[in-house]
Amino acid sequence: MNMILEVTPSIRTQRLYVRPWHEGDMPSLHRIMSNQSVHTYTDESPWTEERARAVLDWCNANKMGWKWKGGYFNCPLLLAECNTLIGRVGLNPYGDNDGIAEIEWTICEDHWHQGYATEIGKAILEYGFGEGGFASIVGFTSTRNMSARQVMKKIGMEHIGDREQHNRKLSFFQIKREQ
Repeated sequence: MNMILEVTPSIRTQRLYVRPWHEGDMPSLHRIMSNQSVHTYTDESPWTEERARAVLDWCNANKMGWKWKGGYFNCPLLLAECNTLIGRVGLNPYGDNDGIAEIEWTICEDHWHQGYATEIGKAILEYGFGEGGFASIVGFTSTRNMSARQVMKKIGMEHIGDREQHNRKLSFFQIKREQ
């Protein structure tokens, strides 16, 4: 069903865009992911420089989004106006079903509450159901993360329940491709 992508997914909004990871993204990736605030509702610790380097190297080695299986990707999120890296976004495999992807986003604390998550979230869903070919996209967050829960609702995802997973109480959301 999903094909191997040979080109960069075309995800662009008026204010934001994604592109492949570059070696020069390392300082920005580390700055964003080493901030304790972006991990408030996760079970992750702030990233060390070594962890950021390992993730960037892995993404580059696996050509995340461009030649990775299906329509999955993990890319830097940039402001279109000034080409500033402000986060990372993606569609990840979810379970064993190739027709389902998990949406994710992490945005630098300096850029919270400006509508970026909602804006890029809508664009990712459009890509996921179009070029990506997914039948369903899911998302989850801590039950306490009201901002992320609100974004998922704003982009059209439906709350399908809360459950305990990995010793964390999570809220699950889903949206299905319109037939």
